[in-house]
Amino acid sequence: MANRLQVENLTKRYGNFTALDGVTITLEQGVTGLLGANGAGKSTLMKLLTDQMRRTDGRILYNGTEILDMGAKWRSVIGYTPQLQGLYEDSSARQFLYYIASLKGIRRKAAKEQTAMLLKLVNLEQVAHKKIGTFSGGMRQRVLLAAALLGEPQVLILDEPTAGLDPEERIRLRNYITEIARERIVLYATHVVSDIECVAKRVMLLDHGTLISCDTPEALIAAAHGKIGTFSGSYEEILALQAQYPKGEIKQTGTGFSLRIAARHLPEHCTVAEDLGLEDVYRLLLEDRHG
Repeated sequence: MANRLQVENLTKRYGNFTALDGVTITLEQGVTGLLGANGAGKSTLMKLLTDQMRRTDGRILYNGTEILDMGAKWRSVIGYTPQLQGLYEDSSARQFLYYIASLKGIRRKAAKEQTAMLLKLVNLEQVAHKKIGTFSGGMRQRVLLAAALLGEPQVLILDEPTAGLDPEERIRLRNYITEIARERIVLYATHVVSDIECVAKRVMLLDHGTLISCDTPEALIAAAHGKIGTFSGSYEEILALQAQYPKGEIKQTGTGFSLRIAARHLPEHCTVAEDLGLEDVYRLLLEDRHG
């Protein structure tokens, strides 16, 4: 039976401030993208799912069991990759994974086997003996991903895993995540829409602690058709138009410049865009909420 992580009315308040407001969602195997600007509630949701923070209200059920009742067993089920942070600079990648394995209570033989397998998975086996302090940002993120996978967790929470990476490393890391998500529940949090556009089975959009949408990328994009428009012109003309549509995005084209806008009712003098993506969906949903 496929694993399921059910989130029901999950709420977190700090006094009069609500960081997460009654989020209800069911996560299943494969990648679920979590989109939202800074302050949207992504980090709060992830901290509640990883049991790093006490919730105000709601339930989190793993295959029908409340995670608070699972105790240490839940920590063996879940793997978490935080945003890139300081690692043990003088440790080798292999030594670091051995250390994390010991914290997870993995026996020495199993830790050795898993470390070798994971270093191969993330393409670091040839540099496993080198100090992490000599690694690029992408290599460090792959070390963190390998650490999260120790113990074969069935639920993986990824917080901005491609932050600060160059385009080539971002693509490579996304490919690793797609591969490991086949038999796991993966929640992939980011504010970079392109990171999840090609890998997510479903996409959640959070805004100021509220879940405003959750569906497949195809369904979300289909719902935005006819609501994304473009203006074309010189840079001066487009700049003047942006004063009317301040949330529009200016792009340079082969023939000049364009301004891309989102609206439920497009102005008559703009061209309806056909080449839509999740970035357009995100822009449209936020336009609906904030005007």
